Amino acid sequence: MTRVAVEVAPGVHVMTSRRYATTSTAVIADGAALVVDPSWDADELAGVGEFLSAAGARCAAGLATHLHYDHVLWHPDLGEVPRWASAWAATQWQSERASLVQPLIGDIPDDLVALAGRVTALPAEGLPWGGRDVALHAHDAHARGHLAVEIVDEGVLLAGDMLSDIELPYPDADEPDLSSYLAGLDRLAEVVRRCRALVPGHGTPTYTPMQRLDADRRYLDDVLAGRPVDDARLADPEMQRIHARTMEQARATR
Repeated sequence: MTRVAVEVAPGVHVMTSRRYATTSTAVIADGAALVVDPSWDADELAGVGEFLSAAGARCAAGLATHLHYDHVLWHPDLGEVPRWASAWAATQWQSERASLVQPLIGDIPDDLVALAGRVTALPAEGLPWGGRDVALHAHDAHARGHLAVEIVDEGVLLAGDMLSDIELPYPDADEPDLSSYLAGLDRLAEVVRRCRALVPGHGTPTYTPMQRLDADRRYLDDVLAGRPVDDARLADPEMQRIHARTMEQARATR
């Protein structure tokens, strides 16, 4: 199926999966596309390629914002092109593939499982794709080696699994406290201030990015202070589970 895409800024097209509102973004320039975090089911992944064909573009490169299995997917129709990730994410997929790929086995076709996580470490000088002015912002919130992708010429931030309207702040389960997550938010704060649009890895794009940052900071401030939390995202049972874990990490942070 051809994916329905929302053009959040000229040449920046966002497609939303039926699963967990996971976003795939195609950044197009001069007939070439950088595809960020394509997801999720087989027909949806094929639909990314169909969308590009309909738009008169070809996939030139892929980028995974972080190592989690729902952000390292791919489809043959996108081609054998460079697929980049942070050095940490690429190294983990090379050394820990068996465990990282396990959640996908039996969930998506075997040929797509085989393509998942086939990422290469970004060179030190940054993203080797010159189609648009792209800046990468690395941090360790949510997952070590997480990247936020700033489309500088359009003021768009692809935030990965950060700053969502449907997911609470979601620290890495392996982190003993919230220090890495708080540092990650601080790292992104100035980027968010200067961007006009924000695309989360799960949820809805927004043209008021600071509201997302403020909502996450209010939530974390309440958690760290031990105050009751009033956040609509807690209506999701999965977020209640994450909230309970985050409170444990907050106690270790104080």
